[in-house]
Amino acid sequence: MSETNRTQVSEDSMIVYPGKGRMLLLSILSLAFAVGSIWAAFNRESILEEARGVTLVTAPILPIVVAVGIPFFSLCTVYLVYRFIKPKPSLRIDKDGIDENASFVGVGKIRWDEIERVVMYSMMGQKMIGIIPKDFEPFLERQSGVKRTLLSMNKKKEIPISIPQNASDVPLEAVLEFVGQFIDQEKIG
Repeated sequence: MSETNRTQVSEDSMIVYPGKGRMLLLSILSLAFAVGSIWAAFNRESILEEARGVTLVTAPILPIVVAVGIPFFSLCTVYLVYRFIKPKPSLRIDKDGIDENASFVGVGKIRWDEIERVVMYSMMGQKMIGIIPKDFEPFLERQSGVKRTLLSMNKKKEIPISIPQNASDVPLEAVLEFVGQFIDQEKIG
């Protein structure tokens, strides 16, 4: 097997790891947002008293921002630091399909016969590979608890399964090119 960064590529498989630099940056940013949310919770009164301009408009929703921000960014930070210390492949691509674990809510194994299309797109300036399954329900049924709830939010999206560039230590174009050989074999879009 040849190796680019930590990604391992052979003729019939590709194992993609998240980029360490990106993981570290995301961990730091997530921690900063968690700390900022905690700071806002403890300084809510002074923020409301000194509110001007944009802050005056957003001040009424501060309790909601804090209530959502603290747990969300804390969980993100814990997950990202854990994945930074103990990396696991974001993607495994082989003759059986794509094993997608690019995020906290990765869907796991996606067989080629379950895929309608694989596309490259951009969301908020970040490149993504989108996987459009023929039917999203089987992926939801395989999940449990929180993961199923979070994944069900993607159910109505045009592209319900997304792999962001930060989940790969190689360009997504290289990943999509590798996927292309299996798409050609399976005759999917």
